[in-house]
Amino acid sequence: MIAAMVSETDRRLGVLRRRTAATLVVLAVQFVVGMSVNLYVTIPTHHPGAGSGPYLSGALSGVLWSFTSGLPLLIVHVVIGIVLLLSGIELVVHSVRAGRRAAVWLAAAGLTAIIFAGFNGASFLKYNLNISSMLMSVGFAVAVVCYVVILSLAA
Repeated sequence: MIAAMVSETDRRLGVLRRRTAATLVVLAVQFVVGMSVNLYVTIPTHHPGAGSGPYLSGALSGVLWSFTSGLPLLIVHVVIGIVLLLSGIELVVHSVRAGRRAAVWLAAAGLTAIIFAGFNGASFLKYNLNISSMLMSVGFAVAVVCYVVILSLAA
């Protein structure tokens, strides 16, 4: 009985480690794609959702516009962002299943950082301000730190 419980705990920690490592790889790819967008893509200042007006509807319009923008790097950046959101949610679930309280808090903080980065990405599309780009990188860095610590805890 105890061996089965230890085995199940080890299995869940293994899943958490693998999913966390995979998320870190996707974050690294997102960073490279984001830097490529920053350096090589010019986002037009006039597109659906850009400028003043309500933030949420404008941000949503800007994100939806990005899929039809014809800017491949931007499209890939947004798609990877959505994948990271789903992966962040999955890591919270796996942390809960693994029964590691610290991992749950770190996974929740990592997910929050990913959401923070995503909102600032939408803000960049809406307002075209460099601060939004910088804040995206802050969200990225916080998520990376959270997930690296989870890896060390789950070892």
